[in-house]
Amino acid sequence: MKTKAIYLTTTLLLTSSPLVFGDSAATSIHLRYGAPASNASLSVIQDISAGGHDSMAGRVFSLELGLSKQNDTVSITINKAKASYTAHDMTQRLPAAKLVDQSFTLSKVDYGRALQRTDPEKDLEIGVGQIIGADYPVGLALVDILPILPEEAVSVGTTWTSNRDTRSLEGWAWASGSLNSQHIVTAIDQHNGHTIVSATSEAQAQVSSVEGGLQYSGDGDLSRSSQWRFDATDGRMLTVSMQQQTSGINTLPQGEVEVKQLTKVEFATSE
Repeated sequence: MKTKAIYLTTTLLLTSSPLVFGDSAATSIHLRYGAPASNASLSVIQDISAGGHDSMAGRVFSLELGLSKQNDTVSITINKAKASYTAHDMTQRLPAAKLVDQSFTLSKVDYGRALQRTDPEKDLEIGVGQIIGADYPVGLALVDILPILPEEAVSVGTTWTSNRDTRSLEGWAWASGSLNSQHIVTAIDQHNGHTIVSATSEAQAQVSSVEGGLQYSGDGDLSRSSQWRFDATDGRMLTVSMQQQTSGINTLPQGEVEVKQLTKVEFATSE
């Protein structure tokens, strides 16, 4: 069975300051998350294989967002939302529409190098079923795909590493671990007077079960590859395209089940 793939797009923002080296302007720039007003769309696809079978189930989350600046935070309003779960050739709507017109905020941390949920207890969540024990937080989904920016100025070929906690819905259980990422700037271009930075990120993690939820065990391998672009002049993330593969074991009421999951995310900006 194949699940439909809807790709995710969102907008987040970065302010950056061009630096001048010798006679060459804007050869190297600092990258920092900012908060210009914008619109965005976000969609996530989870393709779940269980018990050695291909594409046994899947989930799709699709949202349209409005972003605005509030002091040192990014206020995010959900303008449209839909989600679904497919299994055994049947598709069920998940309760996402109730989030429309509600808002939450993300805070800039580490001098604007990263974003985090301002109040995780107030994060807006999409219900994914009682068996899992915890719903799907929209703010967590956004923060998890956005890269941690480098401390120093960048130019083409600049590399840096980052480490942070990650939490991911894998099959029918939540899994968590420490995400170790390597990043590299692949291009810096000028377009209509704007400096556009392109980069790739590769990440690995070993994940295990989240306290209070169904058990996630086994090898717990997580690998992630992302390509992203942002407008350094306006401080706006333009696109993030992410693909993540995981393998592990879900401990379900019927017993232990080997689960492999392919998660795809597309994230892009619109004014």
